Amino acid sequence: MEDDVHTLAAEQGLDLETLRAALTALRMHAGGDAFYVFWTPRAGAASEGMNKRVRLLLAFPSPDAALGFAQRNRLTQPPAVPRLRRLSLVQLLRAVLREPAITALHLVFDADDLQTYPPGHLPPGLHLTREDLLRLVGGR
Repeated sequence: MEDDVHTLAAEQGLDLETLRAALTALRMHAGGDAFYVFWTPRAGAASEGMNKRVRLLLAFPSPDAALGFAQRNRLTQPPAVPRLRRLSLVQLLRAVLREPAITALHLVFDADDLQTYPPGHLPPGLHLTREDLLRLVGGR
C-alpha cells in the first residue's frame, strides 16, 4: 500500500505528506480503504472511441453491493456477468488522476440502503469530481 502511495505521488508530482493526509481524510469519510468497482464488457466499445466517453468511477463497499446495484439498474443481462475488481483508495485516486475520461469518483457509503434506493440514481455516497480530488491531494 505504501508503495502505491509513493508511486502515485511520483507520477502526479504530489507532496507525499499532503497525499497521505488526503487519504486519511478520505478513509474517515468513506468508512474504509477498499472498494469494489464493476464493469460490463461492451461489444465494440473500443471501436466507438471509448476513451472519449465521459465516465464516473462508482465504487462500492462490498462486492454484493456492486452486483446488486448492477442488477437493480439492469446494467447487465444474463449471460453477461459484471466483473468486479477490488481497489484501494490509492488505486481509485490513481485511476481518476491518470484517466481524463473519468470525471468523478463516487464512493458509495451504506450498502444496506441500496435495496430501497430508486433505480437510475446514484446511491448515497461521497461524490468527488476530478477537480475536488486535485485540490484534496494538492495537485495541479
